[in-house]
Amino acid sequence: MSGKKKIPVLLVRKKMSDQQIKKKEGDFFSQKAFSKIIKKSCDVYSVDETGEKKLLLVFRKNVIPLKICCDAYKALEKEAKVKHSNRGAAAGKISKKKLPNFIGQMTKVDKYRAYYKSKDGTQRKDHISNDVSSGIIGYYDRPDRNSYRKTRGKGTKKKEKEIEMCRTTKFTRDQVEKWRKTLPLIKKVDSLFKKLVPERHKIQLTRAKKKSKFQILKTAFSTVTINYNYRTALHKDKGDLEEGFGNLIVLEKGICFSPNSKIALHQGGYLGFPQYGVCVDVRQGDFLAMDVHEWHTNTPLKSAQKNNQDYGRLSLVCYLRKNMVHCH
Repeated sequence: MSGKKKIPVLLVRKKMSDQQIKKKEGDFFSQKAFSKIIKKSCDVYSVDETGEKKLLLVFRKNVIPLKICCDAYKALEKEAKVKHSNRGAAAGKISKKKLPNFIGQMTKVDKYRAYYKSKDGTQRKDHISNDVSSGIIGYYDRPDRNSYRKTRGKGTKKKEKEIEMCRTTKFTRDQVEKWRKTLPLIKKVDSLFKKLVPERHKIQLTRAKKKSKFQILKTAFSTVTINYNYRTALHKDKGDLEEGFGNLIVLEKGICFSPNSKIALHQGGYLGFPQYGVCVDVRQGDFLAMDVHEWHTNTPLKSAQKNNQDYGRLSLVCYLRKNMVHCH
């Protein structure tokens, strides 16, 4: 006998049809939508009507050292708080109160995107979603929208062609020391991914190696999305490798700035799959690998202490952008 504790396996079935859940894209779900809250190590498989099983998620408690979590939190906190308006359905239904302050007038609105005029009355060609504290670090397979705007004017077409499709993100390029302090956490996440979901990791790593210029060290990742106190609405991730897997980590301000205290500073924020009625309470030190191409969302997120809104839940999602393979 090896003495290793056997990890529980949970089988889940759809509680809503694909058509029903799709209509709820951009909506938020309360904790009541989930009949099962996972708080201990567990593997979860979805089971279809034919009885075929498919891996939905792998969750492990307390597998990431405190130091590398807190080093990463302190390096990323400021960057994670920066708001962006390009998250689409994940940012929820359009709300005038949640849009950036440079918006003058909305001219066309769908469920979670809006076309708009700037405050001087100029009709803009791009569309935006609600402003949320969610950004990217590492490498990305689209040009920086701000760099594009700077090329407008005489000779625009020629200058546009000079902007590479793939790029190093501003944080990784300019905040070198902070990026360096984040790398041990990303490497640890990669090692857990390899150990716990080896088939998916192998596929993703092989793809990442084809463009090592845009590979984070020698991991299976090109990109990390960072979120601060951000509750996502129902969505599926786009742009990442379908054959791979998303890897989610949560970092907590309270633990990192008071390491001898285990008092939770936030409540909720469970990562949930409402179509299957299951959600996961991911806390600092935990590891979650999940199928980000299934519909997912977060339950309400709030402070555990009265009158303390800066509770500091910083999440990282590590993944591989599928179009990186086409970069030069």
